[in-house]
Amino acid sequence: MTEQMLKLRRSPRSLLARDGHPGPGPGKIALVMSRAGVGKTAFLVGIGLDSLLAGQKVLHVSRDRSVEKVRDRYDEIFHEMTKAQPQIENLASIQIDMERRRHVLTYVGDAFSPEKLEQSIDVLRKNVDFDPDVMIIDRMDIAEVDESEFTAIAALAEKVNAEVWLSCRTHRDDPTPEEGHLTPPADQVESMLDLVLRLDPHGAQVRLHVLKDHDKMIDEDTHLGLDPRTLLLVPMHFSSLG
Repeated sequence: MTEQMLKLRRSPRSLLARDGHPGPGPGKIALVMSRAGVGKTAFLVGIGLDSLLAGQKVLHVSRDRSVEKVRDRYDEIFHEMTKAQPQIENLASIQIDMERRRHVLTYVGDAFSPEKLEQSIDVLRKNVDFDPDVMIIDRMDIAEVDESEFTAIAALAEKVNAEVWLSCRTHRDDPTPEEGHLTPPADQVESMLDLVLRLDPHGAQVRLHVLKDHDKMIDEDTHLGLDPRTLLLVPMHFSSLG
């Protein structure tokens, strides 16, 4: 990681680390939950960008977007990151370097399975010497995933020693979680999750909560929020939430 890349690291994982929640770690799984349109994909792209700026290899798996749309989202959020650092030089070469360490896979409809994902990773390893350090699986509907499929994803994360980030859509009318547990349907797989975050709309801002960190079930405000204009995670205080 170059000094220029270090200056750009303002995205979720570095801010979470500063707040005491650095991420699940290699072979572990993180989940970010929110209602539709709140910012799960932007948050995960921020995780991907932060990982790339740290010199890691990222595999982004989309369940409903084309490769081009995923790449466009990375470009948009990277552009917002660079606005705050106008003194950064060689942005084009930094972006090219990141693109070389990122692959995007898409599985539209019911095409996704842990087995197909493992096969794709094997192909990337053999053909282009690509072993992901971080895997992002966007738009995974936990309500429609049985426990065996989720167990296979957890096993794959451990096998390839990659940090895995998932997203899960919640709904306004979801049942209230039992004390010490996550909101259904995430409670069915909570034992396999090492870090669980929730994005909560609050006025004009989106606030980030930590619900689980490794073995501890918590409900902690991180004092971080997703800026709806830039889609970047930013530090905030209660007084700034409106």
